[in-house]
Amino acid sequence: MNLTVAHETRPCQGERANGDTTVVREIGSWALLAVVDALGHGPHAEEVAVAAANTLLGLPETTGAQDAVVALHLGLKATRGAAAMVCVLRSGLLEGCGVGNVLLRVQGARIPVTLTPGVLGRRLHRTRAFYGEIPPGSRLVLASDGISQRFRFTEQRSINPAALCRHLMTTYGKHHDDATVLVADVEEPRART
Repeated sequence: MNLTVAHETRPCQGERANGDTTVVREIGSWALLAVVDALGHGPHAEEVAVAAANTLLGLPETTGAQDAVVALHLGLKATRGAAAMVCVLRSGLLEGCGVGNVLLRVQGARIPVTLTPGVLGRRLHRTRAFYGEIPPGSRLVLASDGISQRFRFTEQRSINPAALCRHLMTTYGKHHDDATVLVADVEEPRART
């Protein structure tokens, strides 16, 4: 499976520090895509985002999305906490796990997205993973709550991931919050030569 991924993030208007972050890891047939949204904004939220990214970057490539979220919860125990959406793609399958007010929209596949209530690092009940096939031609959009969920997904199918990130940030980004969007297109595997 090949992915074309783009992401964009910016801090709340008037801030320099950003409490949102993205993590993209691709190793062989395994890929991890994540958006993390620390509670609040400013320098303390940015510290949480950095800790979350470091946790996700340190996980082995055998890790599933639900286990990654549990690792985030444990790794953020001493912080103000965060919301996150983590997706792991492997061999045409997607496992996702989201906690809090984060967004995942999927085009080209039926994925029953179910979010877990709570705050990573603070209070988290039993995490709920969701699964589905993710064929070539599918598109994933992950976003923090700094992006309004009012966008129409079907309108943007012909836009490449980087242009779609810019469009969503410009048109639907909330200025009173940190905002992050990640777009990933699933493509046919490249032929080996």
